[in-house]
Amino acid sequence: MAWGREATPKAPNPDDFVLPAEKRRYDYRQSLKKPFTYNNEVPFWKAHGNAYVAIEFIRLAPSVPRLRGSVWRLTANEYKDWEVEFAFKAIGQGGLGGGRGLAFWYTEERAVDGPVFGNMDKWKGLGVFMDSADPANQRTHPVVYGITNDGSKEFPSNPPANSIGGCLRDYKNSPVPVVIRVSYIDKTLKVSIDTLNKGKKLISCFEQKDIDLPTGYHFGFSALSSETGMPDDHDLYSFEVFEVNPPPKKGKNLRPHEAEMIKKGQEAKVDEEDRATFEEVQKIVAEQEEKLKEWVDGPSTLSAAQLAATVGDTQHRIVESLNIIHKKLESLGAPVQPAETTARSLEEIYQKINTMAASLHAMEGVVEGLVGHIKTQSVQGNSPDVNKVLREELKNLNNKMDHMDMRQSTQHRMTQDTLSKSRSWVTYVVFLILLQAAAVSAYSWYKKRIEMSDKKFI
Repeated sequence: MAWGREATPKAPNPDDFVLPAEKRRYDYRQSLKKPFTYNNEVPFWKAHGNAYVAIEFIRLAPSVPRLRGSVWRLTANEYKDWEVEFAFKAIGQGGLGGGRGLAFWYTEERAVDGPVFGNMDKWKGLGVFMDSADPANQRTHPVVYGITNDGSKEFPSNPPANSIGGCLRDYKNSPVPVVIRVSYIDKTLKVSIDTLNKGKKLISCFEQKDIDLPTGYHFGFSALSSETGMPDDHDLYSFEVFEVNPPPKKGKNLRPHEAEMIKKGQEAKVDEEDRATFEEVQKIVAEQEEKLKEWVDGPSTLSAAQLAATVGDTQHRIVESLNIIHKKLESLGAPVQPAETTARSLEEIYQKINTMAASLHAMEGVVEGLVGHIKTQSVQGNSPDVNKVLREELKNLNNKMDHMDMRQSTQHRMTQDTLSKSRSWVTYVVFLILLQAAAVSAYSWYKKRIEMSDKKFI
C-alpha cells in the first residue's frame, strides 16, 4: 500500500473534519489525564519498562538508544462499541534514526515486553502505529498505520504493505500535542488525526470495515527508541475512553434526604433561586476548567505558580456561592458544616498549594539537571541506563552533602581548639599593649613636665 503526498497541501475543508460519535459517554476509569498519579500510583493503570510518569505527561521511551516502555490498563474493556482519543508528542533531532515510534494497542494480552514498538510480537487484536521514521521505506516523513493480528503472524518487515490502512502525517516535533481518535463502531474501525489544533480539526486517516475486536481486550501504549543515532522522546499527554451508544441510566441521583422524603409522600423541590445559584457555580467551574485546559494544552505549559493562583481564585469565587448553598441545604435537612469552616479549609488548602508550588520549582531545577546530564551522555555516544545514572547522581549529591557537613564540623572543632590554645598568648599580647600604653602616657607626662619647668626661667 502506497500513500502519496501532495506537493502543495490544500487547506482542509470544514466538511472533511471528523466529528465524534453522537451518543457517547466518558469513562474516567479507563482514561488517563493529568495529574496522572494519586498516592504515587496511576489509578487503574500501570507503567512498565523504561516508562516514566511525570506531572505533565508519561514518557514511554526517553531519548536514549535501545530503551522501551509501556503503560497498560489493569482490567479489560467491557464496551462493544467504543471511541478513544489520545494526545502525544514525538520530539527529537534525528532523521531516519529518530524512531522507532509509539503504538496504541487493543489486545488480548497486556504488558508483554517485545520487539514491536516495545510490545510483544504475534499479538491478538489491534495495533495503531505512529512510525516516527518509517525506516522500511527510507522516508523522512512519519507514517501512521494500523495492523490487526490473530496471534499467529509476525510483525512484517514492511509494515505499511501489510496494514489495514494508513496515512502520512508530519506529526514529529509538533508545537502542540497531536490528537488521534480511534473509533470502533458496528465493527468499523476509523482513525483520524489532528496535528495542529488540539483535536478540534481531526481529518480522516483511514477506515476499515468488518474488523472483529471483541470485548475483554486491554488498552495500552508502548514506545521504542532507535538503537543508534539520536532517538526521539515519546510522550503520552492524555487518553480518553468513551462508550458509544450507552444504555440509558436506570435512575437519577437523589439530593440529600430526598429518598426519605419520597417514602413519606413528600416532594423535595428546589426553587428557581437555588437552581440559579447551582448553575452559577457550575458556570464558574466550567470557565476555569476551560481556561486551565487552554493554558496546559497550548505551546507553553502552565507553571506551578500560575496553577496555584488560578486554583486560589476559583476557590474564593466559589466560596461566596457556597455560603448561599449551605443555607438552602440546611433547610432541606442536609448535614453540612458551617460556611466559615469551609472558607477556612479552602484558605488552608490555598496556602498548602503555594508551598507545593515552591517545592515544584526546586524539584524542576534538580530534574532539569539530571535530564541534561543524561542527554549529554547520549550525545557523546554513550548508552547509559537511566536508572543507573539517576542513582549515581543522587549518590553523588548525598556524598557532597555529607562532605560539606563533615567539613563544617571539622572547621568548627578546629576553631574551638585554636581559641582554647590561644588564650595564654592573647592575654600576653593584651598585657604588652597595656604596658606600652602606660609607658607612652608616662613619657608624655614627663615631657610636658620638663617643658613647663623650662618656661619658669624665661
